[in-house]
Amino acid sequence: MARKSGQSRKAAAPQGDGMVAELIDRVFENPASSGGLMVVALTATAIVSNAMFLQSGHHPDPLFSTRPAITRQAAKPLPAANPPSAIQQVQPLVLVPLPRLSPAHAPPAPPQPSAADVAAQLTTGIQRELARLGLYQGAIDGKQGPRTAAAISAYERAAGVPVTGIPTPELLDAMKHPQPVRLPVVPVDTTTQTDSIGEAAALDQRERERAASIAAAQQTRIETETQQNYRIVQGALNRIGYGPIMVDGEASTETADAIRRFELDNGLPLDGEATDDLIKHMIAIGAIKPT
Repeated sequence: MARKSGQSRKAAAPQGDGMVAELIDRVFENPASSGGLMVVALTATAIVSNAMFLQSGHHPDPLFSTRPAITRQAAKPLPAANPPSAIQQVQPLVLVPLPRLSPAHAPPAPPQPSAADVAAQLTTGIQRELARLGLYQGAIDGKQGPRTAAAISAYERAAGVPVTGIPTPELLDAMKHPQPVRLPVVPVDTTTQTDSIGEAAALDQRERERAASIAAAQQTRIETETQQNYRIVQGALNRIGYGPIMVDGEASTETADAIRRFELDNGLPLDGEATDDLIKHMIAIGAIKPT
């Protein structure tokens, strides 16, 4: 009967409606099937609309391509890590040699002392040892003057060695390390005991005489140097206008007065003696020529 009513509606429908009228008829004829089709159509419409108009990014495979596809390079796979070995081999330590300095960049060698410097050092050491022994009272300046030669000669005479008056390394070593006098070992013998005692007494007497000779030589040297100092100072005082005084090497009253006048004029301590400091000052002002 429904079919008949449909056919009657179909018959009653105007002929101009065509497809729309036929679709309406089908909906009314089978509403359940038509509702399902309607849901499917709406779903398909939503999917197509979403895919074509509602996506913010570029679809990997669009239905309608409106712009050239952007090719993306595939990410390179990371190299697989080497599997840890059961036994790790220790690499040997390699020592890298340091670069050598070329002769142009090498540090300069220390300057070598000249022969004159070596001689001056030797003379200074000998002068210092002679002054310690009381044989030299001049300036310790490393210069080989007449005072130094006279002091060396006095020491050589007292030591019983050849007199040269020349500073040598052997002389300096002998002054710094004097050899003790060793008496000969005399075996104890009852038959020769008296002779041994006599020989020891003779050796002791010779040593006492040697010591006395050295002391006398030192005293003579001191007196000689003192007289020489006074002669030098007396001659200088006469030349620079503090005379006239007699140049005799004696510490006379007129010589002492002239020295004091000179010391007063030059701001020196007033002692009135011909000392080494006075001679150095006279040398500094040109009153005495250096030796």
